[in-house]
Amino acid sequence: MAGAVERSLVRLWSGQLSKAEAAAIHSRAAADARYREQYLDALQALAGLQGLAGDGDIEAVAAETRSLGGQRARNRRAGLGIAASLLLGAGLSAFYFTYLSGADGHRLERHFTRVGEQKTLELDDGSAVTLNTGTQLAVRYGETARTIVLERGEAFFEVAEDSARHFTVELGARSVTAIGTAFSVRKHPERYRLAVLEGKVLMHPAGAEASAYALPVAANGQDGALGAGRLEANGQRLVEQGWVAEFDLGRNRLTAFQPESMARYLGWRKGMLRFDREPLYRVVQELNRYSRKKILIEDTGAMELTVYAAVSVKELGSALAALERLLAIDITEHHDRIVITGSEGKAPAPDAGA
Repeated sequence: MAGAVERSLVRLWSGQLSKAEAAAIHSRAAADARYREQYLDALQALAGLQGLAGDGDIEAVAAETRSLGGQRARNRRAGLGIAASLLLGAGLSAFYFTYLSGADGHRLERHFTRVGEQKTLELDDGSAVTLNTGTQLAVRYGETARTIVLERGEAFFEVAEDSARHFTVELGARSVTAIGTAFSVRKHPERYRLAVLEGKVLMHPAGAEASAYALPVAANGQDGALGAGRLEANGQRLVEQGWVAEFDLGRNRLTAFQPESMARYLGWRKGMLRFDREPLYRVVQELNRYSRKKILIEDTGAMELTVYAAVSVKELGSALAALERLLAIDITEHHDRIVITGSEGKAPAPDAGA
């Protein structure tokens, strides 16, 4: 399968891709998650020329290649975006994008961030999107709808008002549609999480017509849980300001709750992560989203140590050092990983925090 991905990239770059081939790629990517991931990963790898940024010779080649790519694109039957700027020009930035045409001819604009990076962009309608670490999404604006496809990761949306066009974030099995709002969405392979800072957001099955008359998530549940927790096939729920909703893909289950503070779910926008008496293994899982070196716990006895912490994603080294001082653990950094082990005879500080 990887060979097919590589061949399609080569043909895209060479300008030989026909409309039929482009349609086949789009169709296969929509139907085959593994192929889509390989294709996107290949694009991201090709954009990994960031390390060459600042090299005058490389930047001159990038500029010339963009120019040639533009000339080639004008003669291209498929009408696809310029692959040259993807492969070289975009490689000079940690945050990059590609343009591909959608099935109806509307532009599809894809954005990426690398591990440990965050980026805010302004969309054509004045809406703003902040991408968290390791996030991929595509923006497709048309005459009747504004659509974001969150392919992986987490993003915060501040939606500009447009009564003529819905603003919808597609996640896969579910979508969320804004009703004048600011909200964060995180896509995990097993679940989706929605945190609403302002206004209301409708969570509904993918492809279903959004309805502003859906019941709020708290309408028939206890302690925020939706009855038995199972959402009917065509179920839609409104998630209002101050609420967090999580959809479990495996169980087709939606749960919701009102946290005392939204800082835990939205603090990442300011580069901060909060942990309120979380087990160490969960803290490490979250830190690994921002760390280029894998953090590993090699002592099962240390996994359940309780942590209360506020951590800067820009200062992970300092955060780990603080945890080492406060918990009964030792942290050893290797060239390719960071290892946490239990520390015998070391008493943890009371009410450990960082």
